[in-house]
Amino acid sequence: MAQPVAPQPGALNVYSYRNARTRDVQLVRLFRGEEMHAYLLVVPPGAVIERHIHENKHELFDVLEGEGIFEVEERRIAGTPGKCVFVPAGSPHSLRNESDALWTVRVTCHDRVYPRHLGKLLARAIQKRLTRWFSA
Repeated sequence: MAQPVAPQPGALNVYSYRNARTRDVQLVRLFRGEEMHAYLLVVPPGAVIERHIHENKHELFDVLEGEGIFEVEERRIAGTPGKCVFVPAGSPHSLRNESDALWTVRVTCHDRVYPRHLGKLLARAIQKRLTRWFSA
């Protein structure tokens, strides 16, 4: 099976990842770095992403097209093109598309690292060092 190729900086067209023919919620990874990653989220009409929490992840939602509703903690925020919504780690949130069209959102996530994640940080540093040694 072929491995996905990481896009070159400045070469990513998020719309090329969207499948407008499905009625399912789509979450497609656009890129993944050490502590930051991004997804394209496509929410079809009537779909709901139920209330949930990411304990260790900040999320930034950028609405590209369509309309939907973000519920962050107790706030209800209209998600229209150009709107940017920040959800801090640990904040309950949900998304819903109450419109008749696809709602397309780019989600950028940043892992919040705590001292208790020392093992994860060490593994990441070792992997980076080994990659440098063996790819030279």
